Amino acid sequence: MTTFIDIQRRFHELTEKELEDIESFAYLDEFGIYPGMGWPELLEHHRVILLAEAGAGKTVEMSKQAEHLVEEGKFAFFMPLDYLYREAIEAFLSTNEREEFEKWKTDHEAPAWFFLDAVDELKLTQGKLDRALGRLAKAIHGCLHRARIIISCRPSDWRPNSDLNTVRANLP
Repeated sequence: MTTFIDIQRRFHELTEKELEDIESFAYLDEFGIYPGMGWPELLEHHRVILLAEAGAGKTVEMSKQAEHLVEEGKFAFFMPLDYLYREAIEAFLSTNEREEFEKWKTDHEAPAWFFLDAVDELKLTQGKLDRALGRLAKAIHGCLHRARIIISCRPSDWRPNSDLNTVRANLP
C-alpha cells in the first residue's frame, strides 16, 4: 500500500520569459528563490496550468486535491485528458461522480474544480488538446464561470503559445 505524504508543495506563476526557458527557472527554483503559493491559493484561480517534470507527483497530488475538496463537501473531478479526448465525461465518471456532476450543474452557485491530467500523455497517444477541452466545454456549457480548471503537463511538452491559446479558446 502506498501512503500519500503532503509535502506542502509551492507553486510559482511563470512570466513569459520563464515560459520560454523553463529549464533555467526549474534550476533557480531548486534553491528556493521563488517562495510561491500553496494548493489553497492555487485553487482560488479559475484557470491553472501546472507544469512539472515526469515523476514530480502531478497526477497523485491533483487526485488527492480532488479527494480533499470532495471530503469538504465541494464539487471536484479528476479527469485524465486522454479519457476526455476519447469519450464524453459521462462515459468515464463513476455513477457517484456523474450524480455529483449533474448536481453541480443544477446548483447555479457552487464552484467545481476540474483536475485535467497530463497534456503530455494525451500528446503521446496522438490526442488533440482542442478536442479534449472542447468536450469539457460542451459538458459544462452555461457553468463555465463556476469552473476552476487545473491542467497538468510536463514543461518539455507544453507549447506556451499554441497550447495556451487552445485553453483560452475552449475555456475562457
